[in-house]
Amino acid sequence: MKTIIKSVSQEFCTIHTGDEVIDDLNLFLRECPAGPAGIFILVDENTEKFCLPFLLKNADTLRDSNVLVTKAGEKHKNIETAQELWKSMMSLGADRHSLLINLGGGTISDLGGFVASVFKRGITFINIPTTLMAQADAAIGGKTGINLREYKNQVGSFYLPAAVFIFPEFLETQDTDQLLSGFAEIIKHGLIKGGILWQQICSLDLRKAGNNKELAHILGRFSLKAASLKSEIVNKDYKEKKERKALNLGHTIGHAFESFALKDERELLHGHAVSLGLLCESYLSARVAGLREADLEKIVWIILSNYPLFSLDEKDIDRIMECLDHDKKNKGGKIIFTLLKEPGKVLPDQPCDNELIRDSFGYYCRLAKHFVMQ
Repeated sequence: MKTIIKSVSQEFCTIHTGDEVIDDLNLFLRECPAGPAGIFILVDENTEKFCLPFLLKNADTLRDSNVLVTKAGEKHKNIETAQELWKSMMSLGADRHSLLINLGGGTISDLGGFVASVFKRGITFINIPTTLMAQADAAIGGKTGINLREYKNQVGSFYLPAAVFIFPEFLETQDTDQLLSGFAEIIKHGLIKGGILWQQICSLDLRKAGNNKELAHILGRFSLKAASLKSEIVNKDYKEKKERKALNLGHTIGHAFESFALKDERELLHGHAVSLGLLCESYLSARVAGLREADLEKIVWIILSNYPLFSLDEKDIDRIMECLDHDKKNKGGKIIFTLLKEPGKVLPDQPCDNELIRDSFGYYCRLAKHFVMQ
């Protein structure tokens, strides 16, 4: 399968997957003007160990390339890490014709894309996503970014990769938490698309997967559907003026949960935060956008059945509300959401007052207590 993403300001980005993906990658590398010495592979400590050997074994051109290793985790997606990468690339002779390969999950594709977008005023990069999160969503669409202090993606750019190469084999390196993190983006895409995709997601019983390999296989099929939907949306609205705003569903409050966790030095994967954001924003959708109670209950059940609860007390609500003040979508001092009228119909640019947003966090706290008591 090959999908083309088009943008107004840049060349096309082709997404490659399927049986010929390694042949497509090798062809791309052979035609790359950088040459082996001008190719840089960005990995974190995990993908260096579990994914880089596979890539070097199957792509001969990469054996003489430069490997850049960074620490794993969202807390390292910052300007300090970017600066270290720029310095390393300079010392290794990178120039405007160099190629950066981002081999990793969403953190690596965000960070590496940003590093490439401003180095020498922009060099070519490709994404090889290794997590379900990245394959379904993060590596696609050309949004790059780093965190500022504890706040998510405050600095970034729109800058498309030259190509994305998806290897389903990499999903087998993921543990259950990482796979479920990616599943949250699939849930989001299902709510945006509605129809058969949403029905299929609702019918999934992930507990029937006997092991992680089987779980990866099940969710991997859905990741390709999510990637195709995201490509379709990005082609319509690359710079997020209209249609692409649908992809923010669950992310306003989801990012607030992530920022809160970073401040508290607590572990919270991006997709797990998005699942909490979907839950709270579905409550807002029921109050503001007319989402039916039956649909709200279905969303709540899917999330609470599959994700570990994140401890949040009523006394924490003030602190997490502060995190919302820094959301990039805010306008005129108002917090703006993409809400859900029904599966398949989203409403962007919906302001909600602070009291109602507080209610959504209270709703989550009550649900969490009830779920624990069951």
